Amino acid sequence: MKEGQRLTTMINDLLDLEKIESGKMEWHFQMVSSAEIIQQAATSTASLLDGKPISLQLDVPAGISPVYGDPDKLKQVVINLISNAVKFTHQGTITIRARQRDQEIVFNVLDEGIGIAPQDQELVFEKFQQVGDSLIGKPQGTGLGLAISKEIIEHHQGRIWLESEPGKGSCFSFSVPIYTDQDEKAETTDVPLIEISET
Repeated sequence: MKEGQRLTTMINDLLDLEKIESGKMEWHFQMVSSAEIIQQAATSTASLLDGKPISLQLDVPAGISPVYGDPDKLKQVVINLISNAVKFTHQGTITIRARQRDQEIVFNVLDEGIGIAPQDQELVFEKFQQVGDSLIGKPQGTGLGLAISKEIIEHHQGRIWLESEPGKGSCFSFSVPIYTDQDEKAETTDVPLIEISET
């Protein structure tokens, strides 16, 4: 990432994080296709793989349940995780996977990159932490992408975590509740309230 572009991205990330933390971020919760979240994120990040010996593999079972969430925000999380995986993978395969586990969908982004040391794994979701950048040269990100992802997932009543071993790659995972009849009722109830608050 060029320095000017990195600065612009950092400013936008800071604004997003401030909005989330202050409760000013607009959220649009609805039924969202789990498969489409992954497909759209993969399409958006395809250019990151240009000229690199890295392949992107999607692993989503047919008929997987939809989730209840903000489609743009959830896609942003997957994009952040793919971008992070590309940054630390010199060659190999990045796999984006989704599986249903009880009443939630668990999304995984697995890479065959350099991995993250145990002492650094607790830091990756903190603001301005760029764990691993020292191993690949100067910083290539803003140090905010994973912090924003954590805030987004926690706002969805989910969780985000990391499993990694140096030299063997990383697996970033997050969970989001599946869409239920109760969510449909909440959407129906919320519509007139939103209209009233805006007039």
